[in-house]
Amino acid sequence: MTTHNPISPELQAKIDALEDEKLRKDITFLLSGPGNRTATNEEIFNNRVASYEKAKVESALREARLYKWREDEVIAFIDYFRELQPQVYADYLHQERNDRQIDADLAWGMRRLGEQWLPGLDWDDYDELFGKVREYAEVHLI
Repeated sequence: MTTHNPISPELQAKIDALEDEKLRKDITFLLSGPGNRTATNEEIFNNRVASYEKAKVESALREARLYKWREDEVIAFIDYFRELQPQVYADYLHQERNDRQIDADLAWGMRRLGEQWLPGLDWDDYDELFGKVREYAEVHLI
């Protein structure tokens, strides 16, 4: 087990060269924090950068896979929601209008309604629809 080692000028230059400020701060915090380590500063740096890059790629792939909701589809879903469950729709608008906090049961119900309306998409796609409905409601309905 190794103890805390100061950050070498070479490693500090690598940290400073990173584009993501949050990543730079995260790595600096990891390397300058107290405690014993089982890895060298360079190993910690390399591991953290590799994890960051992997997460970035996974996020880009997820984003590419997401269904791209058009505004007319969002409006069609809102109409479907309003017609199928008028009282729940009114509750939704009331919650959006009053405090922008949507009850978990209502949010869950809206996602399930999205599955009924357009089945076969991934869960993330319905989350995205819910977000688009909220954006539309904020601009046009409230």
